[in-house]
Amino acid sequence: MSSTTKHPGRPRQPDVDARLGSAVLSLLRSGGPAAVTVEAVAAASGVAKTTIYRRHANRAELLRAALRDAVGTPEPVPDGTVRDKLRFALDRTWSQMADILGPGGLAAIVMDADPEFTDLFRATLRPYDDALAARIREDSQAGLLRADVDAEAVVSLLVGAYLGELVRRGRVDSQWMDRCLDLMWAALARSSD
Repeated sequence: MSSTTKHPGRPRQPDVDARLGSAVLSLLRSGGPAAVTVEAVAAASGVAKTTIYRRHANRAELLRAALRDAVGTPEPVPDGTVRDKLRFALDRTWSQMADILGPGGLAAIVMDADPEFTDLFRATLRPYDDALAARIREDSQAGLLRADVDAEAVVSLLVGAYLGELVRRGRVDSQWMDRCLDLMWAALARSSD
């Protein structure tokens, strides 16, 4: 078959994957992973179930593809002060929780309501956590932060600050990250800073 020979059937519509991803994330944010069924995604996206099954073998694969596309890979940290770099990396991590998971996905993870989904999201978020911890370790080794900083503990505290505020207030306002960084900075900064 030559490269110009067309395959029978309809041509693939380029916007279908975007519509599927949007529907999956909307359902996830509002109802958690249990709300993400092939039937619900078909109804929310306007894409036929047969088309979904041509692209994804099952619900788990559909969910994995939507998360992978939405989360992507961490961007390189831009130049700036140590605090600016830390804020940039933390912002990307918090965005995954707010913009990708939303209340429904976060509740499912906290309750471990769907262990397969919990593992999937943790694996998806891991590059962001790792990037944030690496940024802290690199700046510590360069003498820009305290030498004895426990990068993993700092990441857990900063991620936990988002969840704690969400539990306490039902939302996380735009100043909360800077307030958390201000408090954490006292523990991170070299004693001469």
